Amino acid sequence: MRTLHRLSALLIGTLAAAGTFAQQPAPDWLEETMYHSGKINTVIAVVSVLFIGLSVWLFSMDRRIKKMEQELKK
Repeated sequence: MRTLHRLSALLIGTLAAAGTFAQQPAPDWLEETMYHSGKINTVIAVVSVLFIGLSVWLFSMDRRIKKMEQELKK
């Protein structure tokens, strides 16, 4: 009985995945404007710089807060 459930789940999963390959959709505006013109690299670079900057700022703030807490305990 358990094997039958696994087999049916495998069959349904395979058929569901096969349906996604049936037709390729038309390219949307993001693909046309960003990928083909090469602007997506700039967007990724800006987001990466912002994320790294925010991470560094949060790390430094955490260190400052820990330092203040240690001074208050003394």
